[in-house]
Amino acid sequence: MNLIEPHRFTPHETGSPTSVTLPGLNRSTHVDVMRINPGLVLAHSHFSAAIRHDDDIRRPEDQLILAFNLSGRMLLIDPQGKAHAMTGGEGWIIRSGGRRLQRIVEKGEGCSNLVIALSVSGLSPALAAMLAPLLPPSAPFRRLRLPVPGTATLQTLLDGRSDPAALLRKEGQCLALIGHALEEIAAAPANGQPGGDHDLLIARLQAFLSERLAQPVTMSEIAQEAGMSHVTLNQIYRAATGMTVFEHLRQLRLTAAEGLIRHTERSFTEIAADCGFSDASHLSNAFRRRHGMTATDWRRQAREKT
Repeated sequence: MNLIEPHRFTPHETGSPTSVTLPGLNRSTHVDVMRINPGLVLAHSHFSAAIRHDDDIRRPEDQLILAFNLSGRMLLIDPQGKAHAMTGGEGWIIRSGGRRLQRIVEKGEGCSNLVIALSVSGLSPALAAMLAPLLPPSAPFRRLRLPVPGTATLQTLLDGRSDPAALLRKEGQCLALIGHALEEIAAAPANGQPGGDHDLLIARLQAFLSERLAQPVTMSEIAQEAGMSHVTLNQIYRAATGMTVFEHLRQLRLTAAEGLIRHTERSFTEIAADCGFSDASHLSNAFRRRHGMTATDWRRQAREKT
């Protein structure tokens, strides 16, 4: 059984993407790794289904690991001997404390994971102190409801770019995912099982919708972001907000358009494009339904009141 220490093959320089073939294996099993900043590493691992993988893994004591299963299945066995199966697009947060973990990928299954490694020393004292009770040595693994990042996020994280602007963007994306994970485990019951409070889910989805106002978005993409079926998601969303997901998206788009109409001289065609309406006519129809008047009349009245 091999002892793998990922930090030993992580490049020391920031922005130097490296593809590492694991010891004794061919190219079909490898890890694409990049140091985003001195305390933040992004890795995309690929384990071939042609053979069985059985290794010991040891990471630095102060590393916090956020891992998302992208395909296949991996079994991780913690120092207490408890097995954790990473599969089905699940997310996990792990703090091994420098102790060995056994990693098993069975022949015929293979596996691919997205891994974000963060040095705890880079966190604020308040966040670092929070981790001790949430991820104690006796329970270093927590399965998350936080799903695998959406396709667009994965594509930009794994695009191979390493210029300064791209590194800054990737740092923000990674820290946002870690923040979501820490919020979730802080809000979960002490036993680590997902609770019934959906406030974090709703807040995360509202932020997601706000970022996608100008872009086409499908219910499948939103359900993937939430990690549940669209039927279940709409039930939860309606119970929390009184609206379905798309009803709320339409409301966000119209509110954004109202602000631009009131405070800018931009054309309705431009505003429609920026706020997710197919054209100016679509925008005007939405205004009629909400305000009983066209967007032109609403702009004039708003200016008169001002």
